[in-house]
Parts: sequence; structure tokens; C-alpha cells
Amino acid sequence: MAQKHKIIEFGGKYYLADLDYHKLYPVDELFREVFELVESQTDEQIVASLTGEYTEQDIKNCIQWLRSFFERSSVPLLEQTQPKIFAPTPYSKLKSHTIGSSVGQLEILKALSKYAQIHVTQEFEGVDNMVLIPFNPMDQSSASMIIKQNYDGVLLFYVDEFEMMPILNYLQAPVMLPVYAAHGDNGRIINGMLRWYNSMRKFDAFMALSQDTIDYYSNIIQDKSLFHLIPLGVDTNSFYPMDKQSAKNEIAELLSMPEISQKPVVGYVARFEIEKGAGIFVDIARLIPDTIFLAVGPIDDLHNCDFPPNLIHIGIQPRELMPILYNAFDVFCFPSIACNETFGLVVLEAMACGTVPVVSSYDGPKYFVKDAGIVVKTDIFSYDLATLGGRISADDFAKSITGLLQNKNKRQAMAEKARQYALELTWDNSAKMILRLFQKLNSRKHVVKSTRYLPIGFSMSQLPDKTTHSKAIIVNIPQAYNTSRLYDISVEEGIALSLLRRHNMHEIEVVLPNLLQDPDSVDEYLYRIDGLLKALF
Repeated sequence: MAQKHKIIEFGGKYYLADLDYHKLYPVDELFREVFELVESQTDEQIVASLTGEYTEQDIKNCIQWLRSFFERSSVPLLEQTQPKIFAPTPYSKLKSHTIGSSVGQLEILKALSKYAQIHVTQEFEGVDNMVLIPFNPMDQSSASMIIKQNYDGVLLFYVDEFEMMPILNYLQAPVMLPVYAAHGDNGRIINGMLRWYNSMRKFDAFMALSQDTIDYYSNIIQDKSLFHLIPLGVDTNSFYPMDKQSAKNEIAELLSMPEISQKPVVGYVARFEIEKGAGIFVDIARLIPDTIFLAVGPIDDLHNCDFPPNLIHIGIQPRELMPILYNAFDVFCFPSIACNETFGLVVLEAMACGTVPVVSSYDGPKYFVKDAGIVVKTDIFSYDLATLGGRISADDFAKSITGLLQNKNKRQAMAEKARQYALELTWDNSAKMILRLFQKLNSRKHVVKSTRYLPIGFSMSQLPDKTTHSKAIIVNIPQAYNTSRLYDISVEEGIALSLLRRHNMHEIEVVLPNLLQDPDSVDEYLYRIDGLLKALF
């Protein structure tokens, strides 16, 4: 930011100078002081430093405007041209508002449509800048039409979209695959991810929602450069803090349950299933009998559930009612241990409403909850068990929730932080991060070299002790010379370079462990081979 912008003084007044676009913006003393601190301090530190001179709200407004300004000015793609994004997402997968990944994909497309033209294969509501494209990946003419569109990016929906793989090598546009589920489902998701990994080019990407996803696959694959962290967001205009007692009264009247307005309420929003922590939620309710536990979301058979008297399940509710429900909760409980839990969108929605969350330390939510809630320790399994990734204690959750309910001041302070953190994770920011990544991938596309096919031979060589060993040979014939140069390499490296005629480095990564005596040296071999290829003309 310091390289692109500068505060200058002229005629006794301060101006923000945009050095890229040669523009001056008049600013006041507060702006100047915030500008000097914004790169080196957090928002909280800036507020603490300047509160004696200015009101807290003025400082926060200035910080928010300044960060937003830097964000806008650093993305010329958003201002100068309108990118064209192909999103071949079946409407049937997007229409459910009860599944976080469906909500996430819809909201991302809506946000993207403000800056890009979105081409979709099924029409749906909510995206204004949308073009309906008939597309059948199995039809050659249809696939050819997509290839000729010259897209700036292709945004897929889910790991199962293998129908796009056959045309991947013909598309000039980078392809991005969001990782809404990192693993689980008896290995189906991991195997699907690995299929995509083997097919992806250097200018394609996985969109990871949390660091846990990147860490997980770092133990499985060699090339981590395909993974990019882009969190989901929340509509902070729809999900915002309301008067809690008024929200409770409204929900109590709507459900004809006056006890909701009279007692503390702990909320749960998710499918009422084992991996989402439904069983743990029931146990927590039994441990805190004087508190109402209100569960929202789909459930298979309510009649077979042995609920305690203080647990109320109200099923799926209209999305427009959700902000009021979140505000009616005194505490939000998220005891998920699902293998495919990569973010926890409902947690962020609760935080945007100023409701303090208590979450498990398993996977995504812990990264954005931070100190705006309580993260309960989870024992992680070494491998998945029946869709579960770990084990959590109902007792630990109950203690954390009870502590919050008994300490209103602590809860209020956390609620303010929760709202502030949510303001940093908006759908608009997610969309801009995606467009920046597409811009970066398109730049990378121009420096990715086509594979240079080296002539490889195999031979025997005799050592001084009269023994023989196998070797591979690179036959290099520079244009400037009439004589050839021979370079001895290992047989494994020779096989890898020969396979590169028809396969990519990710596929070579799969083969090498079967060729090497020491499978742990795969990374070293790949590093050397990649270095050789990069050095070629």
C-alpha cells in the first residue's frame, strides 16, 4: 500500500496521493493518522491508540473506508475490464438453502456478478449479470463452443464434476474448484480430489475455505501450489445485530412458545445428524436443563428422537427468518465433527448477528472465531470413522456455554468482536479474492512452458569393479553444434522424463514411488526434474 499511496501536505491541507492513477484525494487529520498506522497495526490497536483524540466510531469508519479504498485500487481487473466467468453449476445442486455449500456457491456467484459476466448452464434467481449457455460436455459441438468463448476463468461447483475433465486441456482459461468438502464419504471425496489434482495444469487452482484443507492435502500430495485460501463470506446487511429480547419475543410468538422469551436460549443451525454434532447437542441440553436449546434444520424423523424437555426442534425455516433466529440465541452452539466440514457458514452468520459461538476445534470455524467465541478442544481421529473426523465432549461444551450464560459482560464483549470479525469476511471480499486469483492464474498461464520432449535412452554401464548397472541417458543436441552431448541420469529419472511425453508432473508423482527404492525421496526427484524442465528453452 505504501508504494501505491502516499499522504502529502499542500497549502496546509492533507491529500491521499494515488501514485498509480495520479490522483489526489483531500483527507483530514484523522485519516492521516490512521494511514500511518494501518499497515503496522491491527484495527483494535489503531482504535486503542487514537480513542483519546477521536470517537471510536469515527476511527472505525475511517479504517473501514481506507481498507476498502486500498482493496479497490489494487484490483485494476475490477475497474478496467469486466471478466467473463463460466460457472457450469447444475441448478439442482444450488437450490437448497439448507446446505452450506449451496448457499456459499449462490452467494459467491451473486457477488461475482457485480464485477464479472457470469455464464451459467442452468438459470436461477439472484444473479443479475448472467448469461444462460446451453452446455453438454458429452457433445463435441457444445464443448467446442465453450472452448472458443475465451473465458477469463471457469468456476466449478464440486469435486464430482468430472464431466469437465475431458475438455480441460483444450480450455485456455484457468479452472478453479472450490473445496467445500475436503474428505469423508468413505474416501470418495479424497479420490475425487486426487483425480482433479492429476488433471490440473499449473494455472488451475483449488479454492480452499480454511487452512486445515491445505494442511490435510499437504500430507498427501507434493505440489501444494494449486491450493489457495479463499474463505466464504456473509451478507452483513441481512445478518446484523438486533435487540435480543425483541428477537426472542418475535420467535416465541411465532412458535407459540413463550418460554423462549423468558429463558436463555442456545441455538443450533444445521442438519440434525450425527456428524453435525446433533447427538452432542442433545447431551448438552440434558446437562443444562434450565436453558432452552433451539435446533433449526432438516431432520429425518422427529418422532424417533429422545429429546429432553428443554430441547425444541423447529425444522427448516425460511432463510429470511434466520437473522431473527440468530439474534434470539444467547449462545450459538456448533459441535460439528463432520469429515467434510471445511468452513462452518452458519457460525459466521451467527457472528454477524452478534451472537457468540461455541465451536469444536475441528476444521474451519476455529480460524475465524478466534477470541470472539470459545473453541472447544476436539480429539482428532487418525482416520475417518463413519463420517466422523474426531470426538468431542458434551461436558466441555456445557461448561463453556454455562460460563458464557453466567457472564453477560464477557458475552457482550465477545459479541462485539464477533460482529467486527464478520465484517471482514463478506461475500464481496470473497468475490474480489476469486477475481484476483483468476487474474494471477491468467498471468501464470503465459509463463507456463509447453513440455520439451527430451530424447531419452537406456543403457548398461560397467563400473571399475567389473559390475554393471542400468542407466538412462539424455541425448542433447544443441542447434549450435553438430555433435551430440550425452548426459547420464538415473533410470527412474529417465522413465519419468519419458512419461512426460504423454503425462503431466502430477501423474509422474503417482508413478515415482513405485520406481524408487526410497519412496520418501519422491519430492527430491520431482524437484530436480522440474528444475531441468524450467531451465530448457
